Amino acid sequence: MQLRLVIVEPHYQINIGYMARVAKNFGINRLWIVNPKCRYNGKNAIKYSKHAHSLVENARICKSIGEACRGRTKIGTTAIWQKAYSGMNNVYELSNFTDKFNLKGMRNAALIIGRDTTGLTSDEMSECDAVVYIGASDSYPTLNISHALAVLLYALKGNVSKDASEDFGSIYATSTEIDMLLGLFDKFVDANPSIRKKDMVKNAFRHILERSWPTKNELATLMIAFGIKRKRNK
Repeated sequence: MQLRLVIVEPHYQINIGYMARVAKNFGINRLWIVNPKCRYNGKNAIKYSKHAHSLVENARICKSIGEACRGRTKIGTTAIWQKAYSGMNNVYELSNFTDKFNLKGMRNAALIIGRDTTGLTSDEMSECDAVVYIGASDSYPTLNISHALAVLLYALKGNVSKDASEDFGSIYATSTEIDMLLGLFDKFVDANPSIRKKDMVKNAFRHILERSWPTKNELATLMIAFGIKRKRNK
């Protein structure tokens, strides 16, 4: 999904800085800001953006949400879902939204972050194709705007770290390796006359193994154990 981040009428430089930092964490390389109410590229915005200062310095300034989102699917956000009551049919808790929508097939989308004082208005939300909220505590549902952005971007974009994916991909056992262990275990069960309900035991082990997401080292250790045990039963 090609996601554009649109920030509506931010009032505080510190929030712009923090949001730029979060945006860069998740692979977004430009900010679109609608009618900023502070100096969007001021000293504090640069300071708190850390290594994402280029996003602040090169932000695209727009006069309206429509201009910032032209040609894109508009995903609005809110901390208080009741504000979107007039368009209730398009309001989703974040986890429900990611379950129901094909985000990979959503080629051009804009994530709209409302004002850091009052959020988006009901009318603005009704113009969105969907509105999402984070299911936080009922007693205090409003997250800090940059914290909320981090949750939203992780949910919408997922793991964007290629290095982590490659590293962890080499740590955990593959389906082929798991099948090899299951084959050894099946032979171990078949060779053990004290196990009566052999199919039940095999299925139970299979279910446990498939839920546990074992590492290659863990799998190798179990394969040795079952291999030795099986030889002793010969």
